[in-house]
Amino acid sequence: KLFPYNAETVPFMKTSALSHLLSFGGLALVHGVPCTPASNPDPSNWVFDASPTEHPSCSSSGGGVNDLGSAPVQCEGDLASVYTRLDPATYGAECLSAKASLCKIPMYNFTSLDYDFSIDSCNGVWAAPLWMTPDTWQWDGGSGEIDSLELCPRSSISMNFAGGGSQVELDASTFAIDFTDNAHVTVRKDEEGIVTITTCQQEELQNSQCPPPTYSSCDDCLYNNNGEFACWCNNAGNIYSSGGCTDGTDCLWTLVSDVWNGVSGDAGYTGCMTEVPEIGLAAGKPNMDSKCTVSVERITLRGDNGAPLTFAPGSPSSCSALTANSN
Repeated sequence: KLFPYNAETVPFMKTSALSHLLSFGGLALVHGVPCTPASNPDPSNWVFDASPTEHPSCSSSGGGVNDLGSAPVQCEGDLASVYTRLDPATYGAECLSAKASLCKIPMYNFTSLDYDFSIDSCNGVWAAPLWMTPDTWQWDGGSGEIDSLELCPRSSISMNFAGGGSQVELDASTFAIDFTDNAHVTVRKDEEGIVTITTCQQEELQNSQCPPPTYSSCDDCLYNNNGEFACWCNNAGNIYSSGGCTDGTDCLWTLVSDVWNGVSGDAGYTGCMTEVPEIGLAAGKPNMDSKCTVSVERITLRGDNGAPLTFAPGSPSSCSALTANSN
């Protein structure tokens, strides 16, 4: 007889594998294992802000974001992390978000973003575990938005660019929306301003990063990547000619982590809150049975020559938590 599985009844150590396989009596359970949330989180020390707010992409059953009594927190012992868990049975249709609002990333100095991630039981939920948004958002797929991981459509995990560039849906046999444990993402910007996203397993890491993609030009990057990496470029200045870096904009980006399971929103909500027939979920409806849990850990930003990123003037010293693992 298969016993109920939860963190209290079956303690175990996290491994470098993508998912845990627990066998009992010839049967098996597979679960992603997000981090342990901080038991006594101190928002004053955390670089992310998860205060109640509003956002056009998602309105909760109360009308806002982080407004129903639940919000993202950091992982235990890791200031460069975000842990988010949905509980619609308790709180309703939630929109949960954390944003490193004060840590401004100068795109001209940025070279890479790395982090580990785990996802559990998220089928039917629109989420972007960690993404980079330009401070000035315009031009849709030409905005320069970097969705390093996004559950859009909400039945799989993808590497996206708000509809621009060459987006890639990850192989569900390796990176499953209901059980991916301790995998890794590397976002790179090369000297020409071409941006790529790669996802890998821990055992594939090279110098704490996923193996670098191979391409010879923007067109090669966009059209010959064989689904091995996602790419954003435009043969005309690349990320430096995106909506976030032209027309007098400041060319600054910000890290955000979202898990959207609300009742309404903008065009992004319409496009990503897709039908999921296998769980009987209609398009545009929140998954009220979800226990979706997401964590991103050891977030690391690098700048020129792989050195710790220098944030834009005015960014507080606490932002150094996002570069602490860069050496």
